[in-house]
Amino acid sequence: MNFRVAPDPYQKLSLLDDATRFEPAGNEPLAEEEPASRRAAKPLPCISDVTTPAGKKPVLKAMMTTACEKNCYYCPFRAGRSKTQRITFTPDEMASTYDKVQRAGLVDGLFLSSGIIKGGASAQDKIIDTAEILRKRYSYRGYVHLKIMPGAEYDQIRRAMQLADRVSINLEG
Repeated sequence: MNFRVAPDPYQKLSLLDDATRFEPAGNEPLAEEEPASRRAAKPLPCISDVTTPAGKKPVLKAMMTTACEKNCYYCPFRAGRSKTQRITFTPDEMASTYDKVQRAGLVDGLFLSSGIIKGGASAQDKIIDTAEILRKRYSYRGYVHLKIMPGAEYDQIRRAMQLADRVSINLEG
């Protein structure tokens, strides 16, 4: 008999590192891949430094899901990569996990993106729901950078801009 145990949220964050490594979270272009020794020294591998008007700050680079219905050839979690491990967070789970990581002093901001399942509008809803939970339930007033998914609707873009300190657009589609 085989049992499969679902990873806990921290294990999920660690597994996200490969998917988020090539997603720029700040103004600076992606440089050469970060050495494994430097990644290993971080408390969580998906923490990156971004430059803000207030200076550099560590942010949690996270994704709602690494599952995606799109098959963009360059993407590390495109639909055609069958061997890629898929990780999915609910908005409650992502917000709670971020709150714990932030309260532990490991990060000072959140960069949140997602793969696309059931269309861009559905993916955008999950990103927005997570940000709303952080802002309302956890009273988080810190830095939030949200991605705008291809196919997001006008009202979703407007709401993301109300919740976030910064937004950026994914042009895939």
